[in-house]
Amino acid sequence: MKKADWKTKRLLSAAFLIVFLASMFVLSLAAKDPANTIRSDGLLVLDGQTMGTTFRILLHENALDEASKQFLSTKISLLLNKLDREIFSTYVLDSQLSQLNRTAPGKIYQGSSELLQVLIAAQQVHSFSKGAFDISIKPLVDLWGFGATKPVQDIPARKEIEKALESMGMENIILDSNNSAVIRTKDVTLDLSAIAKGFAVDQLSLLLEAEGQMNYLVEIGGEVVIRGIRADGDFWQLGIESPEQGLEKEANTFQKLNMSFNKTAIAASGNYRNFFMHEGRRYSHTLNPVTGWPVNHDLIAVTVIAESAMLADAWATALMVLGLEEGMKLANELQLAAYFITLDTSGYQGLHSESFNQYL
Repeated sequence: MKKADWKTKRLLSAAFLIVFLASMFVLSLAAKDPANTIRSDGLLVLDGQTMGTTFRILLHENALDEASKQFLSTKISLLLNKLDREIFSTYVLDSQLSQLNRTAPGKIYQGSSELLQVLIAAQQVHSFSKGAFDISIKPLVDLWGFGATKPVQDIPARKEIEKALESMGMENIILDSNNSAVIRTKDVTLDLSAIAKGFAVDQLSLLLEAEGQMNYLVEIGGEVVIRGIRADGDFWQLGIESPEQGLEKEANTFQKLNMSFNKTAIAASGNYRNFFMHEGRRYSHTLNPVTGWPVNHDLIAVTVIAESAMLADAWATALMVLGLEEGMKLANELQLAAYFITLDTSGYQGLHSESFNQYL
């Protein structure tokens, strides 16, 4: 096999598909309290890094005094560190997910309520998507060089792919009758990167509401929850990013969205940023857990609006795997609000499910 062409730009983070119109932010470290700045439009920005990507929270500037800002920043930092390093990280050896992946098959693992909530949701989406969403996909992710391991230099051999597929299987993840513990009946290794960021966004939104904040925007790596209105009295302005610009260019909007709802969760998945080229062919980071190969269709991005960012996150990945025809059919059957962007000889095309009409 020839070496893969790694000169093509390839990002290890998820595609950032949600555009925040007229809003820019500066990164800081989540190990500390989030940085905070005040924008000219009266919005307080709290931002930093978490889960291998960035996060941002927008609030009304006059909603908090200085002491309250510091208190809230500390609570945000503690929550994000808990969700990332203590629960969902595959990089941290003593995280709950890493411990679960090392637990002997057949042995009960008592995980936190947060971990179990995500596992339950993952099983539901897996079932309804007919296997397109599969958190036991980690062996494939690592094999193709999109995981924690170093990038691969060749296309994996068919036997390697078959071996990875044999080591997978959502049927091997069993929750007890009370959904309070989990057992792996086989030595499967789990990766929650396609659902955990959405869950973290939901948890941040609940934290803000517990602190009396009812007007906010929360975002982690493109997964978003908004509630209420902006400081200027207008609705939050969101849009779907155009795939046309290069990675260094400022994001352009492919489709503006109607966000005139009290609370909305939105997430996206796409192929146009995270990929590599080999012998003139493009290989996407979106892997089909049934075939073991990167998806190969005209669908390049999916945006989903759902009751939670966790479900929107998972369903965006599932529909991306299914492709336009199967994905659209399933979205309409389940009344999912989904927006699809395809690329063919005529250029980029936007299509959407029936339930997405209200957001246009």
